[in-house]
Amino acid sequence: MAGPRLPPYLTPELVEEILLRVSPEDPAILVRASLACKPWRRLLCDPAFRRRYLAFHRRTPPLLGFLHYRWRVARGEGADGVVVPGFVATTTPSPFPKQAFDGCAASWSVVDCRHGRVLFEASRDDVCLVLVVWEPATGKRKWLPKLPTRCSRYTVAVLCALHGHGCDHLECCGGAFFAVLVQSGVIGRSVRVHLYSSEAGSWSTSPDLLSGFVVDSNWSTIIGNDIYFVSTFGSWDQILRYSLGNNRICFLQAPAADKFLGHFFLVPMEDGSLGFGTIGATRRLCLWSRNVDPDVVAEAGWVHRRTIDIELCKSIPISVMYDVQVVGSADDFGIIFVATVDGVFTIDLKSSRAKKVGETMACFKIFPFMTFYTPDSRLS
Repeated sequence: MAGPRLPPYLTPELVEEILLRVSPEDPAILVRASLACKPWRRLLCDPAFRRRYLAFHRRTPPLLGFLHYRWRVARGEGADGVVVPGFVATTTPSPFPKQAFDGCAASWSVVDCRHGRVLFEASRDDVCLVLVVWEPATGKRKWLPKLPTRCSRYTVAVLCALHGHGCDHLECCGGAFFAVLVQSGVIGRSVRVHLYSSEAGSWSTSPDLLSGFVVDSNWSTIIGNDIYFVSTFGSWDQILRYSLGNNRICFLQAPAADKFLGHFFLVPMEDGSLGFGTIGATRRLCLWSRNVDPDVVAEAGWVHRRTIDIELCKSIPISVMYDVQVVGSADDFGIIFVATVDGVFTIDLKSSRAKKVGETMACFKIFPFMTFYTPDSRLS
């Protein structure tokens, strides 16, 4: 009697072609494959495979999790609570092993995350501000020079220095980067912008610009060479645009304030224009876009694009709809993060689909971490 039929032999070339087609959104498959046998591990840990993998899946990197800072209740009588950084993985394995993230001081605050870089506020007082850039993929940290100025209110963005000049940000860690910090007084009056270049290793500062714009710590949005910031204090209906190409500052008027009663956010639109969205008391997400056609005339240059009824997003329980807060956005995804008493959800602005990505937590702001994760990643 003939023995069991052996499975067909897979040549190394066929194995590589199969593994190349594994979805980047489920990195655990590649990790498990690397443990199957030594030849597969050698293949998957070869930098050449990573280059082919990135080329095959040349698109926006997948969401692997999100960083946030949260309130940690202090123990002991009279002790004060502190704000600490944290990371919530949305995939397995996590790109942030606990020992790697614990290397960041508990007193640091996450202030931005983009293009594979995480920006922390390490310390701040009445004299200076200290920022640190961390690259999880390489483990490198870059302490930025102290800003010799009192930053009573500021917001800051970190980005690849080649953004808008052909970089796809798939593997730009280790390269040059910018940090753009916008500063204002508590009651407005003037605004100034500080630009840090890693190539120059120093800050440059713009002259003070008289304005009622009051800086908030809301996340920024980048479209081409322009970085947008929005205020939620006093002059909340203003948007500040900083152009990297010519170091110019200008202000845009947001859609009419009386139309919006809830949380709002900025997001890039499919046509490359600036989007403005809000979730109001009606539990509807309204999305507007800034006119890019100079021949189109509309109120304050904005056109209403779509309305999403959040109550129709099946993944978000109706019972918690009374409390929905926008806590973050992923520019390249067209996705926003909302926090409810039942957890943290993403809402896809294109498909209107919602997905739960985290449990209930006292998070103030969320920064998505997007990258390709393969077994040769340095944090694996």
